[in-house]
Amino acid sequence: MENHTSSLLPAVFAALFAGMGTLLASEEKLTWRIVVGRALSSAALGAAAGAIFLWFPNAPTAALVGVAASLASLGTSGLEKLLQLVAKK
Repeated sequence: MENHTSSLLPAVFAALFAGMGTLLASEEKLTWRIVVGRALSSAALGAAAGAIFLWFPNAPTAALVGVAASLASLGTSGLEKLLQLVAKK
């Protein structure tokens, strides 16, 4: 089994930047609490993207970063809606 720890750091940062970009592009009034909360949830989604290695153990880091950025762009509410749609099928 490969050690994918070194691949997770770029994924976490990609998700962090994607989540912050989405937040800054919104019309929402920003407070420190919102910014820190979104940063933490985006970073967690980036780390969760590491689950790609369960299905594709030899996936390149670029694939992991792409999945992490996609998850962070969806955000937690978007991901929840996506999972609800998939569960209904």
